[in-house]
Amino acid sequence: MTPFRYLPKVLRTLLIINTLVFAIAAILGGVLGLQLNLTGEGLKPLQVCIAEIAAFDPNEPFQVWRYVTYMFIHFDFMHFFFNMLMLWMFGAEIAQWMGTKHFAALYFFCGIFAAVFSMVMSIWGLTNSPIIGASGALMGVFVAYYKFFPDRRIMMFFIIPMKIKYAMWLMVAFDLVFANTGDAIAHFAHLGGVVAGFIYMAVYMNVFAKGDSLLYDSPFSEIFRLFSKNPENYRSHLDGQEKERKSASSNATGGNGSKTGESDVLEGEVCYMDEQKRMDEILKKVAREGINSLTDSEKQFLLQTGDRIRRRRGGM
Repeated sequence: MTPFRYLPKVLRTLLIINTLVFAIAAILGGVLGLQLNLTGEGLKPLQVCIAEIAAFDPNEPFQVWRYVTYMFIHFDFMHFFFNMLMLWMFGAEIAQWMGTKHFAALYFFCGIFAAVFSMVMSIWGLTNSPIIGASGALMGVFVAYYKFFPDRRIMMFFIIPMKIKYAMWLMVAFDLVFANTGDAIAHFAHLGGVVAGFIYMAVYMNVFAKGDSLLYDSPFSEIFRLFSKNPENYRSHLDGQEKERKSASSNATGGNGSKTGESDVLEGEVCYMDEQKRMDEILKKVAREGINSLTDSEKQFLLQTGDRIRRRRGGM
């Protein structure tokens, strides 16, 4: 697992908020037995007060804050522990792959959609229980992991090694089978999170992940560059495309005797800034928008620059 201090900021924030809410409920409410009168109906245990105010209640669909606050409430330690473990394990790589903005959007979209899905099931008379916990949002994160790494193996139930592409559907089947058993697990929220995850990933992979090429390679890319706050990004991409075309042409004609190696590495990419600055810019882009946002020339630049750095350090 990625050490906590190296996790993306959005992931650390989610873990900290969930932990603080759980600690307040567990220590002040569970250990110290704190009781409050927040609703004017007399003293009630702190956990009950938190649930009445922040849990998602299908019978209160217009209390809009509940669509978000319910995701941060855990009272049972095992419920809290396993949800946070899954968020840490799967969320770290997904946030790196998609970028922090898309990871946050995925997480909250799936969590909110899970609540809406449960509300619809309540209207149909299939459920009527308040919902707490991050499971709905986490199922969306799990769908993203399934989309990016279908052949990765995980330990299902911490015992059975299984590829993620099979584990995903096993969990869906489990929720479908036990949805109406009244086992105090929000199976409909899980299913809503799965549906939301597939919706978000369909949009992400067909629109956002292709956004750079659609924008930079469109007939209007020069106009977009004029009004962009970062016009060098467009120039960089276009220069990289030109460089690739020249490279392909050179290879086709035998290269005209030109040398290859360090002296011929992405000259169009680095003509306007030094190597370290370019490296920092690309790494910031990865942190902000994910690895998928990089163009082919940016990926090549990282690989070749990394090789040069290792050679300078004696191959270490």
